[in-house]
Amino acid sequence: MYFNSTKILLVNTMMIGVIMVNCSNNWISMWMGLELVLMSFIPLMQNENLLTSESMIKYFIVQSIASTMFLFSITIMLVGDSMMTELNEIILTTSMLIKLGSAPFHSWVLMILEPLSILPLMTMLTIMKLPPLIVMHQINTKILTIPILLGMILSSVACLNQTSIRKTLGYSSIYNTSLMMVIIPSIIETMLFLTMYSFMMITLGKSIKTLKINYINQMITNNFNSWVKLTLWINMLSMGGFPPLMGFFMKMMVMQKMINENQMFTPLFLVMTSMLVLLFYMRLTFTFMLTFHSFKKWMLLSKPANQYMFVLNIAMTPLICSSMINL
Repeated sequence: MYFNSTKILLVNTMMIGVIMVNCSNNWISMWMGLELVLMSFIPLMQNENLLTSESMIKYFIVQSIASTMFLFSITIMLVGDSMMTELNEIILTTSMLIKLGSAPFHSWVLMILEPLSILPLMTMLTIMKLPPLIVMHQINTKILTIPILLGMILSSVACLNQTSIRKTLGYSSIYNTSLMMVIIPSIIETMLFLTMYSFMMITLGKSIKTLKINYINQMITNNFNSWVKLTLWINMLSMGGFPPLMGFFMKMMVMQKMINENQMFTPLFLVMTSMLVLLFYMRLTFTFMLTFHSFKKWMLLSKPANQYMFVLNIAMTPLICSSMINL
């Protein structure tokens, strides 16, 4: 196994940045943590694909703009002008929305996804969302309704027209970011949601890496055995929110939170857009499971490493239910 000490160091510094944001008691320390995460993640994006350099530059520019806005709002706070409080809240929230890649600032996410390897892609769509979510919890803003609704509508509709698997995961990330912003006042529920989402994304990413698929039409003919296909099928249904899998309980948790707070408008959008997301994932899974496939005879006797990974998506459900009840 190839050991890359540089990547180990970068992953460590990135996690130190995440912990720094989580444990900070002032805005400057949070900003330093965000910068540490940014500068540690950018080299991890590099691979043999020549287009990754372009993605790295785009990612750096977008994140730098967001960090500059965050630092500017901290400066306004230090001045202490009461007239600037509302403007300051808008600037803070906008900077974190850009860092999250949430609607309406989501275009940069889709621009940089294609050349990335699976591991940096999964990291960007899961762990990298944690520091901005923690900062947004500290801001405790009330102006998130429009970004949440925009994220739900744009990602669910645009996802139907996609053929690229990576862009599909990008739109799924934008959609689930909107759901996380709904429950942002409760940081425990947000972390539980992000943990479940990260688990599903990493499992799905492993399946995609095993199958070496980048586009939907590559799913039609494949030479993998039924265990690998079943794993991908269950994971995609879970990502779509199909009961009784993990993704369904994530959405149920969000709906329960909204109903408890007497929000009846947002759950309506959640149900409508969830149907579109489920439609897309169902289309993918039926394309994959019901079309012709062939594999070599000796594949019948082989036992792949991830043979029973699909069971985790079902076995984790009782644990999630008990966690939700305790909340």
